[in-house]
Amino acid sequence: MRIFLGVLSALSLLLAARRFYASEDIGYDIGALFLLLIGIQLFIAAVLVHEHQQARKPKSPPAADSLENNEE
Repeated sequence: MRIFLGVLSALSLLLAARRFYASEDIGYDIGALFLLLIGIQLFIAAVLVHEHQQARKPKSPPAADSLENNEE
């Protein structure tokens, strides 16, 4: 999910940059601002999903790690 959101964010930011470049003579482009906002929101969502997945990973107790090392 986070990879999908990251790809969508990158795509949105790329399209926004392209529209800003195309509208350089005009000064601003509402569509480009919208794409920029969506890209930033998708990036933040990807970071939050990643942090949530990291927090939900089961953590092994330190005693189990030392037992595994002694058996090898």
